Amino acid sequence: MFVIPFIPYLVTGIKGFLTRHQLEVHVLKHHQAYVNYLNTHVPGTIYSNMSLEEIVEFSDGTMFNNAGQHFNHNFFWKSLTGVKQTIPVKVESFIIENFGSVDQFKKLFTGNASTIFGSGWCYLEYDRFTNKVAIAQYSNANNPIRYKKYPILCVDTWEHAWYIDYENRKAEYFAKFWDACNWEFLGENLEKLNLV
Repeated sequence: MFVIPFIPYLVTGIKGFLTRHQLEVHVLKHHQAYVNYLNTHVPGTIYSNMSLEEIVEFSDGTMFNNAGQHFNHNFFWKSLTGVKQTIPVKVESFIIENFGSVDQFKKLFTGNASTIFGSGWCYLEYDRFTNKVAIAQYSNANNPIRYKKYPILCVDTWEHAWYIDYENRKAEYFAKFWDACNWEFLGENLEKLNLV
């Protein structure tokens, strides 16, 4: 059974970034629709004993779209926090080593996110084959898992993620993302990958 994980800021919104109404529509309507599809269509198929990540990696078509979107949304909710954080020292050091400065990283990430044409996702990801981190653009339901890469942080660039609160001010949504960025989650992912 697929479920949406607990989202601590769903009932309050994220002050200065996303209102409760924006989040409720996003989580309880858009994200829930992907979960409902999986719970209806996965049982009794070759995917029934697979993890979500395995379904993302091995499925195609509508199954992939729904599994990919469930994964992407789960990762996005974890990439956000309702409590503003300072950047942990080890995370800051990692960013400086790989991107020059925190400001440069934010600029590159925001630039990539805001230039995705249409719907998609922007990820900070790690590639074990090249041993490098990169900021990547993905269209529609695609994500690093699909390409055997490892997600570290993401932002949703689908219009439904921001339109209620920001209307046509997409750049403002990406700029304010940093006030809600879960730096601790980013750090945990770096630790799991032995990058810090």
